Amino acid sequence: MIGDHDKGELVCSNCGLVVLDQEADTGPEWKAMDLEEKQKRVRVGSPRTLALHDFGLTTEIGEPTTSSRGERPSGYSQTSVERMKMWQRRIRTSSSAERGLSNVLAKISEFSSNLNIPKSTSETAAHIYRTSAKLRVAKSKSTVGMAAASVYLACRKCGTGRTLKEVAKIAGLERGVVAKYYRLILTEVEKKYVPPQPLQKYISKLVNVAHLDTKLERLALKLSSQTQDSRLSSGKAPAGLAGAYLYISSVMLGEHISQHEVADLAEVTEVTVRNRCRDILDSYSITQTLRPAYQEKVDKS
Repeated sequence: MIGDHDKGELVCSNCGLVVLDQEADTGPEWKAMDLEEKQKRVRVGSPRTLALHDFGLTTEIGEPTTSSRGERPSGYSQTSVERMKMWQRRIRTSSSAERGLSNVLAKISEFSSNLNIPKSTSETAAHIYRTSAKLRVAKSKSTVGMAAASVYLACRKCGTGRTLKEVAKIAGLERGVVAKYYRLILTEVEKKYVPPQPLQKYISKLVNVAHLDTKLERLALKLSSQTQDSRLSSGKAPAGLAGAYLYISSVMLGEHISQHEVADLAEVTEVTVRNRCRDILDSYSITQTLRPAYQEKVDKS
C-alpha cells in the first residue's frame, strides 16, 4: 500500500485501487518555517541538547517525588524510590568516559548559568568540548580548566560579552590557567584565530553594567568609530580602550566619573586607562562645540 498524505488516500501499488480515501493525518497540526521553530512547537519531549552527555534522550527521576495523589512516599516506598534514582544515575553513565563527559558538561552548564550567557553559547561550549574529547585533546587535563576554556572560546565565537577574567573568577581558577587551556583548544581543536569582540560591545557593556547615561555611550561610540586606527588597537586590550573612551566622554559631557571608577568597571588598572587616553589624545585632536544657548550661559558666568 502506498500512502498519499496530500490527498489522504491509501492506494494499492499493484492495481491502483484506492483502498482508503479519508486517511487520518498523523502529523502535527501546526507548521514550522525552520528547524528552530519546529523544536519550539514540538510536544513530544524536550529537544536534543549538546549540554547533556546523552543528548537529553533518557529519562530522569527528579525532585520532588510524589505519588499520583500528590503524596510523598514514606518508609519502604521512599527507600525504594531513592534506590531507583541511584540506579538510574548509574545506568545513564555506564562507562568511565561517559561519567567524565557528564561531569565536564555539568561544569559547563554551571558556568553558563552563573555567567548568565545565552543557551546558544552554552551549546557551542559543549560542542567545543565534545570535539576536544573526540580528538583526545582533553585527555588527562583538568576538567574545570577545559570547561572554563570551552566557555570562554564559545563566548568569543558567539560574540557574548564575557572576559577571560570573568570566566576564571566563576571557575575559581587563575586567569593564566584558563588562558593556557584556551590556547591549547585554539591550537589543537579550532586551529584558527578567533578575533575578540569589537570595541563597541565593550563600551556598551561598561555603560550597562554601571547604569550610566546613554549619552555617554553614544559619545564614546562616536569617538571610537571616528578614531579607528590599528596603531591604537594593535596589541592593546579592548577593555582598556573602552575605558579610555568612556572616561574622555565623561569629561567632555561634564560627568563626574573618576579614572579609578572607570578602571574598576573595565577591570584594568588606572595606569592603563591613563595611557590609553594619552595615546588617543596624542594621535587625534578632539574638538567640542557648545550649543549657542549653553555658550551664552558660559559667557555670562
